[in-house]
Amino acid sequence: MQKPQDFSNLFLDMNAFFASVEQQVQPPLRGKPICIAPYTGDTGCCIAKSYEAKAFGVNTGHLVGEAKKACPQILIIESRPELYLFYHREIVKVLESFSPFLRVLSIDEFNIKLTGFDQNRRSSVKMAEDLKKAIREKVGDYLTCSIGVGPNSWLAKVAGESKKPDGLVILILEGLPAWYRSMDLTDLPGINVRMAAHLRHRKIKTPFDFYNQPLNNLSRWFGHPGRLWYYRLRGYETDDIQPATKSIGHQHVLAPKYRSREAGRRVLIKMAEKCGTRLRAKNLWAKGVGVSISFFDGPHWAKNTTTDLISDSRRIQRIALSLYDACRIPKPPLRIAVTLFNLKQVRGEQISLFSDIEKSRQISKAMDAINDKYGADTIYPASMFDTGDAAPNRIPFGSPEKFGF
Repeated sequence: MQKPQDFSNLFLDMNAFFASVEQQVQPPLRGKPICIAPYTGDTGCCIAKSYEAKAFGVNTGHLVGEAKKACPQILIIESRPELYLFYHREIVKVLESFSPFLRVLSIDEFNIKLTGFDQNRRSSVKMAEDLKKAIREKVGDYLTCSIGVGPNSWLAKVAGESKKPDGLVILILEGLPAWYRSMDLTDLPGINVRMAAHLRHRKIKTPFDFYNQPLNNLSRWFGHPGRLWYYRLRGYETDDIQPATKSIGHQHVLAPKYRSREAGRRVLIKMAEKCGTRLRAKNLWAKGVGVSISFFDGPHWAKNTTTDLISDSRRIQRIALSLYDACRIPKPPLRIAVTLFNLKQVRGEQISLFSDIEKSRQISKAMDAINDKYGADTIYPASMFDTGDAAPNRIPFGSPEKFGF
């Protein structure tokens, strides 16, 4: 593993991107609390909010009705995916003009690998300031971004997310101990409330405690993910070293109370939801879904189908259920498996032109964000209500594909 160096990565995060784009194209909205929702009725879900709305306690994942109660003067704006994608592409053009080593992480997050003459404080700060200026001048004067520079991509993200909006933070190896002393565990990307509780059980109460743990302790407690965290916290690049994923799947042997066609169907919904969450965590899309069923003393049944590019849980569930219902074997199921295949890494973020598909995808993303922060299954579809103990998570830490647990 290559020894970490200061000024190796620049992370750029567009501030309140969807809301800022709306305020860019609609000047009367500037300075006002707004919420972006695929559906503007009270049961709609806030997928983005302006900083003015955040000041009133409005958060991503809130229902529109809840946002109105928190901030009576809030303006609810119906999401316009095509508009956000247009601005995303314009930002990519600007970033590509600065460096050939651009990595698009999502529609509003980007990483640039710094090399050669850029790997020093003066040059990296100048690049960051020039990027901010170029986005304002060439894309939109109301669009701001926060930038972090660090030894690895994860620490650059930690730095960038520590000062919003419009921040610029440099994090160097020498300053890591003091930095970790100033933070809470949940300030670290990849550590949610439940993960923090799991760490505290091991007497790791602060990021500094985490940083000070010996490698053998983290390896013994958490296995390979513990090793990744040891090196990640010390500036080594661990998050770029990921094998290509060919498929994502989930299988589960049903408890006796779920061994009926209807109960198995409900468990399948939960399994499809988990597959969708893992798919989105890797920034992947699938072009195929497969379902297989095993029976007591009976044949094994399997069927798969190819699809358009999908990533939202609702469509994955619908396709999986149609495959499940195609099985005509009149026996109770024992084991069910769901597989997503023909996976594609899409540059940037693919936004559907069909509003109902886009709404479903944005809802899935909002649910992912809530579950990533507070722990798996904090929020889930009503159809999963009575399957709480079925198909449980088998790993103790969330965001497994992204952060190792």
